[in-house]
Amino acid sequence: MQGMDNNRPMIQGDMTHLLAFDLGSSTGRALWGTYKDGQLSFEVIHSFPNGPIRLNGSWYWDILRIYDEMLVALRNAGQLAQGAPFTVGIDTWGVDCAFVDKTGQLMAPVHHYRDPRTEGLYSEIFQNVAREEIYSRTGIMFIQFNSLVQLFAEKKSRPWLLNQAEKLLFPPDLFTYFLTGQYFNEITIASTSQFLDPATRSWDRGLLECLEIPHHFLCPLISPGTIIGPLSPYVQAETGLGNEVTVVAVGGHDTASALSAAPTETSASAVISAGTWSLLGRELDSPERSSHSLNANFTNECSVGNKIFYHKILCGLWLIQECRRIWEEEGKELSYSEIHEAAEMAEPLQHIFYPDDPRFMNPLNMPDEIRGFFLDRGEDAPEGVAEMARSIYESLALNHAYVLQGIEKTLGTAIDVVHIVGGGSQAELLCQFTANASGKTVVAGPIEATALGNMLAQLKAQGLISGLEEGRRIVRNSLNLKVYKPRNMSFWVEALNVFMERL
Repeated sequence: MQGMDNNRPMIQGDMTHLLAFDLGSSTGRALWGTYKDGQLSFEVIHSFPNGPIRLNGSWYWDILRIYDEMLVALRNAGQLAQGAPFTVGIDTWGVDCAFVDKTGQLMAPVHHYRDPRTEGLYSEIFQNVAREEIYSRTGIMFIQFNSLVQLFAEKKSRPWLLNQAEKLLFPPDLFTYFLTGQYFNEITIASTSQFLDPATRSWDRGLLECLEIPHHFLCPLISPGTIIGPLSPYVQAETGLGNEVTVVAVGGHDTASALSAAPTETSASAVISAGTWSLLGRELDSPERSSHSLNANFTNECSVGNKIFYHKILCGLWLIQECRRIWEEEGKELSYSEIHEAAEMAEPLQHIFYPDDPRFMNPLNMPDEIRGFFLDRGEDAPEGVAEMARSIYESLALNHAYVLQGIEKTLGTAIDVVHIVGGGSQAELLCQFTANASGKTVVAGPIEATALGNMLAQLKAQGLISGLEEGRRIVRNSLNLKVYKPRNMSFWVEALNVFMERL
């Protein structure tokens, strides 16, 4: 692997330039960052919609289109840099896998984690390896789209793909390979797989062998802050850029990058990385793999700074996103702010449901599916945009409160403050309702936590910051955060009791 002197800052005068690719489940963006005098500023220089492609009942990512959009962003960055050096980092969603052959070519379309091919496969996996053993080895929660289940599905349907693959690359690894020609697996994204030991930060090849899954294609593991090298000659030719651009490994899993930019100040803080999903948890020094954690289905993923993010993956604003998609198909062109305003006007706490019910994983029509949750119980269902959106925001907040209680019980320590970071921190109702339902202070922001964490890892790679604590101090000094205090507690305590009856 090509490398550079980790102590050589890429600075033009007293200014450092950074390009962060934040490729999420619904949107891909490139942000141009400037670090000067201890302050980090940024702007979006390119964005594009992202999401699943449905074909013959299967779900895929349009990987090559995403790569093409990245080239557009690199050209834009080159115009801004005007020949000055800058670094590049890439973070994406987790768990999905791409396979590359001996010639370096992508072997097959990349499945989307919502693809139904993995449904029900854990029952077969547990016939070979007990649920308790998998958890004791990996500390990863059981959810149908984990990479382990995806590989098991491939073994059943396309064993040739696994046998002939030269490399397995998770999405940020794949895009870094496209830009540099370098193969590796970054540790935070690899830890979403459910075949990595988070304590030793090493592959659990024995677990794959128990399931008769090949593992010759696993790459060397590297940590955030590792300098990868320059753009490949082909990408340089495509973008007009040269050796002034250096690619850096960041927290490749977008959650890990977001967590590293969460402006926490005490160990009594919890973090919710809120977007399509709500990833809710606490930062630990070592994994928690107790039987109680197993039964509560908490997960332990490697994070930046040799930390563990102990959390639960919860359904998030996917519900709103999918409802909006259906409403648009029905002729209702609504912005997210308009949906939010409509929800504010609806009567409170009338329609409470369980957002993590499997029926909401990949339905064709989300509003109908949510209504079905109530109608199947002989209850009145939310109707119209206002009632439906209010029901979603309230139910997501109650789910947050329920899981926060579970974390406190499992770890035996209280949580005082909840930081909501990412795009979901813009949803004021979600933030206020989370404060109400949990009885805890909620601090919202930064909205661009993932991209900021990405940039902080680039600064760390250049030796310009020392680590997590200094990076979080930069975030606190660079941004204005919004604080929400609990309101109407008695009503929400009753609502939480109703919510728990629906689990």
